[in-house]
Amino acid sequence: MKKLFDCYSRLLIDNHISDIKNSYMRKFSPDEYVRMVKLSGVESSMVYACCHNGNCYYPTKVGHMHANLDGRDIFGETITLLRKENIVPIAYYTATYHNDCAKRLVHTSIIDNYGNTHDGRYHFTCPNQRDAAEFYKEQIREIIRYDIAGIFIDMSFWPSICVCDACRAKFGKVLPEKINWNDPGWVEFQRFREKSMADFAAELTAVVKEYDPEMTVVHQFSPVLHGWYLGQSAKIAEVSDYASGDFYGSNLQQRFGVKTFDAFTTKVPYEFMTSRCVNLNDHTSSKSNEELYLSALTTLANGGAYFFIDAINPDGTLNSDFYERLQKLNSKLEPFKNAVAQKKFTLDADVGLYFAIECCADKNLNGRSLFNFDGGCANNMQVRQNAVLDEALGTAEILNRMHIPFKIVKKGDTLDKYKAIIINNCGYLTPDECHSLREFTANGGTLIATGETSLFDFNGNSNGNFQLTDVFGVDFTGKYSDKITYSGSEQILARNPAPLCKVHPATQVRMYLAMPDFPAGDSEKYASIHSDPPGEMTDFPSLTVNNYGKGKCIYIAPALLLPRQYTQQQFGMKLFAEFLPQVLTAKCNLHPSAEFTMLKSNDGNSHIFAIVNMQNDLPVVPLKDIFFEAEVPFDFHKIIRIADGSEISFSRRNNTVSFTVSEIEHAEFYLFQ
Repeated sequence: MKKLFDCYSRLLIDNHISDIKNSYMRKFSPDEYVRMVKLSGVESSMVYACCHNGNCYYPTKVGHMHANLDGRDIFGETITLLRKENIVPIAYYTATYHNDCAKRLVHTSIIDNYGNTHDGRYHFTCPNQRDAAEFYKEQIREIIRYDIAGIFIDMSFWPSICVCDACRAKFGKVLPEKINWNDPGWVEFQRFREKSMADFAAELTAVVKEYDPEMTVVHQFSPVLHGWYLGQSAKIAEVSDYASGDFYGSNLQQRFGVKTFDAFTTKVPYEFMTSRCVNLNDHTSSKSNEELYLSALTTLANGGAYFFIDAINPDGTLNSDFYERLQKLNSKLEPFKNAVAQKKFTLDADVGLYFAIECCADKNLNGRSLFNFDGGCANNMQVRQNAVLDEALGTAEILNRMHIPFKIVKKGDTLDKYKAIIINNCGYLTPDECHSLREFTANGGTLIATGETSLFDFNGNSNGNFQLTDVFGVDFTGKYSDKITYSGSEQILARNPAPLCKVHPATQVRMYLAMPDFPAGDSEKYASIHSDPPGEMTDFPSLTVNNYGKGKCIYIAPALLLPRQYTQQQFGMKLFAEFLPQVLTAKCNLHPSAEFTMLKSNDGNSHIFAIVNMQNDLPVVPLKDIFFEAEVPFDFHKIIRIADGSEISFSRRNNTVSFTVSEIEHAEFYLFQ
């Protein structure tokens, strides 16, 4: 039977059905369930052991079994049947968001900064409450005794800022009264939240590994793209065997998300979850086949396992139409999936985009009272904004439009395999991270850094200057610009306060900053009633270039790469064309909306060029008569079109290869071997 890490097509059937009505789940049939899964053609299926209601689908000794099962172990029956069909079974379990635990052990509830213990239907327990942790561990011990390959532990994040007695006692200090990302006291509290959740996740992982070291454990990791409020850190990925999570944003979010999972996953492949419906709040409005197909192709083009989510009907039945659709989708995806899976292809790139989840602060909240701050419903389906992630997404979109392959780089990664690193406004870096970036540049790399990068250490302390001031070639003056700035003679707008800097003698200034004559948004003093036009140019730099060792650093003070607008993207494209390595040295008719990625096999002997024509408006418009010229510094003898196995004619001169494709509708993968 296949192992999980051989499975690149996966499925979850969501099952958060209450037992309020006697009819709910009465028609559930393990045989029919497994028949649908088999019909779909996936290789692995995740099955609910316990849902957010706290309803268990097996006879639990410590919790609540779904009342309408009459004691029947449908979880166990389903797992057994999946095994017989050679479909790899994974158990689904939820912690923190667990209504039965929160109501059963009321004293373990999260108490948010408004004094609430739940958010509507969702009731929460605090990871720092020992009784709740022991409850979860006991239920996990029950589940892992089944013949499963692994367990997915959902909701390993904070639904709110908890101020319960356990959190206060464990923190050991008076809670900060205000949110202030320039205050080490606030940053210390945030690090406490991150560590508490990571310790909790590690404790649950340990239960599984003590029972069976080979059984896989993965924690929900989609909060990696949701900022500080959910309180996750890279440690969540470290206590997981692979990265996994569900997302509900744009095409750009998926393209960035899969690369982030690629960076943080312990083993390959990671999995990227896509719901059949527009989101989990909608039970019936299905995405089109084309949407699902393109999402799966995007995941494969970035070296991951695609994963579809359906939802069961309240009576326990499934809609067979979707599984017939899924069968056809999986059949179309088969050649691409098999090619990527055969040699465990993973992303390859010369450009790295540095991303640190712990840097995703929101300084717009500085000064807000902790006890008068509503973070909203804290789930992993919302698209949350912060200046760090937003600028990284803006940078990613420019790279995508230019068809420059890139990988996400995280703390601890080896940097010497990259030619260029971009780091967006990552203010909270450790000395080790700064040392790696400094060494990378000194050894000949190109570093593009923006905003507050390295201004604070990981715990929020600062000596008042950048840790990488020698690399940047500028010093921070301790002051910030107005919230609106303009850069250079083109007067490129940015809307975040920029660090005001002094340049070192040898540093080249490419652009200077200008600011409005009056504070932006002032109701009485302004130049133009609708906007805040630029005033006189200052002597504070906006864009500098500094030679450092054998390499160079380009420093950009304002958030020019953040807005996904024509002017700012044209600036970014011009900048990247000058300073970043280009794989595609020439191209024709390759639309900016198409994503171009490179993959390398685990033995290093084969490569894949993948083009996914995912457009914002569907159906896609096919690309016609596409010409490629690319730098390929690796040996190969032939190029194979993966869709049908045919060979592609090409010409080669030194390390430059060129070929023409008559049409790309949804995607083409080309194998170089």
